[in-house]
Amino acid sequence: MRKIILAIVALFVCAAASLLGLVILFSSVGGTAQAISCAASRIQIPSPSGSATTTTSPAPNPDCGAAAVATLPSSPVLNNGLPTNYVLPANATAAETVAVSYALAQLGKPYLWGGTGPAAFDCSGLTMMSWRQAGVTLLHYTGDQINEGSAVASFATIAPGDLVLVPGSDGTIANPGHVGLYLGEGLVESAVDAQYGIIIQTYAQFVGGGLSGIRHVD
Repeated sequence: MRKIILAIVALFVCAAASLLGLVILFSSVGGTAQAISCAASRIQIPSPSGSATTTTSPAPNPDCGAAAVATLPSSPVLNNGLPTNYVLPANATAAETVAVSYALAQLGKPYLWGGTGPAAFDCSGLTMMSWRQAGVTLLHYTGDQINEGSAVASFATIAPGDLVLVPGSDGTIANPGHVGLYLGEGLVESAVDAQYGIIIQTYAQFVGGGLSGIRHVD
């Protein structure tokens, strides 16, 4: 019994040390809250296996950084949510056109937390890579992108390519966990979650769980 207890204690110490390492790492590069949340979701308390040792069963969360349940589509998504009559707004700048066009080309691809393409993306990986095509560098993770560019006062002044940040599945109004790219015409594209992948939603649906902020990428 003493050996079992010591083994459990050792596993807890290792898990705590690993999590602390992640905290230090992401504190230095940004995205701390989101990274810690996902790291914690992957740690499962070990349970006795009936032998002298114990094991852990990792419980990966494929939806880290995903959209909130309340904002998910309520009906089947057709054509990845892209309206047949959609056209990129004529007032989009050259850079905005490049960013939005790249994002549209990723429609239907799967969601993968930490993904930056080309096969799969997470929400902030999609926005980061979309703007990279236009020569603009964004940091990865929503916790970083809430501070990118300049603040947009309201939806009335939103522009194509702007970042729309919301609480998502594991964030708050103050610390958003999900981000999408505004396409114009009242539409937002994002890497939603592992079930839906990259789709387009209306702005109203996307911010249905609250709005953390809109950032204009300069």
